[in-house]
Amino acid sequence: MDKEKRKKGENYLKNWGKSILDIENLQIEINRIKKNNDVFATIQIENKDEIVNVYNNIINEKLLNLKQKIYEYKLVDDIINSLEDYQKDIIRFRYIYKNSWQAIALKAHISVRQCFNIKNLVINKILKDI
Repeated sequence: MDKEKRKKGENYLKNWGKSILDIENLQIEINRIKKNNDVFATIQIENKDEIVNVYNNIINEKLLNLKQKIYEYKLVDDIINSLEDYQKDIIRFRYIYKNSWQAIALKAHISVRQCFNIKNLVINKILKDI
């Protein structure tokens, strides 16, 4: 399999590990922008429509970004949830808790090579689904 596809699959895994925080931050930002936009609706200024349109465009862009992040998270999360428990732990230790492969292998009582095999299994499933 070509290196670019493998990197893309690895990036999906890395993004999965930090997606919950990213999704929360995006939702907070969208709410802040909406709140600012609501303030403009109540005041009288000359170019209010232009300002409101700019805010609406920003909100729409952020919402599209949020949708994409949720889609990618759900895709990877479904794949990980289909794994055996010890395999889930391997992926979580690496991509959520940022443990080294050596530390993971020691915790899980498996070889580092087996850790890589599990990672590759997940990446292959991701690449099949995207």
